[in-house]
Amino acid sequence: MTINDELASLSKIQTYLSHSSDDPQKYYFLKSDNAFTKKARLSQAVRRWQSGAECGSIKKEGITYYHPNIAEDGHITGCNFLNHEIFLYAKSRVQHKKQYETIREDRLFNNFLSSQPMAFNLFHPLMKIIKNDEGKRKLARIASGLLDKNNTLNIDLITEVGIEFIPSYYKECLNDKTAMDAFLRYITTDGKKGIIAIETKYTDKLGCNQASDPSIAIKTATKRKGIEKIFTDEGKEKISKKEIKLSQIYRNFLLTETVRCYENLDESLSVVIAPKDNTSNKSDERDLLNILKEGYKYKFQVVSLEDFVKAIIDEFPDENVFRKFHDRYLDFRTSEWLLKLLKNVECIQCTRGPVV
Repeated sequence: MTINDELASLSKIQTYLSHSSDDPQKYYFLKSDNAFTKKARLSQAVRRWQSGAECGSIKKEGITYYHPNIAEDGHITGCNFLNHEIFLYAKSRVQHKKQYETIREDRLFNNFLSSQPMAFNLFHPLMKIIKNDEGKRKLARIASGLLDKNNTLNIDLITEVGIEFIPSYYKECLNDKTAMDAFLRYITTDGKKGIIAIETKYTDKLGCNQASDPSIAIKTATKRKGIEKIFTDEGKEKISKKEIKLSQIYRNFLLTETVRCYENLDESLSVVIAPKDNTSNKSDERDLLNILKEGYKYKFQVVSLEDFVKAIIDEFPDENVFRKFHDRYLDFRTSEWLLKLLKNVECIQCTRGPVV
């Protein structure tokens, strides 16, 4: 690349940065972004620009903030999705959203950095793939290879793929709106049934908030038959005394276990899928593992997004949508190159602003 090319790229860099109506000449990175989020936000700003979508905005206290990872009119253009089929499915889910579901239309259609549309882009194509037995078996091989390395679960077929799932019987679970970003239902070689609940994180942190009424989750973890045996005595004591706050990672795990019990399933797993460089949730993940008894630690696992996507591409090489997914979310070459160019540019600052 020539010096002129680099200068041209720098002159366009404002397209990929935030600004506000309060100071429209000041372009900036968000001060709250860690190194990975900064790189990913810049990457998704480039992807938004490549899609042809105009930069979107949010308003707070009379100020309009323009964030380059937000698009305008995504509910019309479908710019946040890898193909038209995924876009149509997303529109259908919003149109027929149940009262208790928590799908946020603005994030789904317009926020290129959000994990919610990422889950739609990754798992909707898998819904199509498992419409035949070959697809069911191949996806089962992926799940086994990543989650059952000791071949103890004997996953044979993936029978259903779901996205943004809150069970209709949620009041019999935790009685809150904790959701699975995605799930895989499976059958084993000996006919047993199970569910793999998946939490997808791109740059996001696991929520630290508890349920508005944590008493049900506390009772579920410490007293509910079939679930309390999973936790160590020390862990249950800390939960009972509220020394462990049942934040998102615990509620996700408990939701999975209550679904297993309610549906009389034989097995269940809770999985977090995130890019390997998103290390912001390691402490929460370690804390949950520490209060699971040794024989049940397999029930909670973390898989890198890179490994998951590579396994899918390897198993389904003719499905181009997964390569497009990799390019959209995991190819950071452009943003890394831009950051390198910007390293010595003093006019680009870090500042605070509403995080999106």
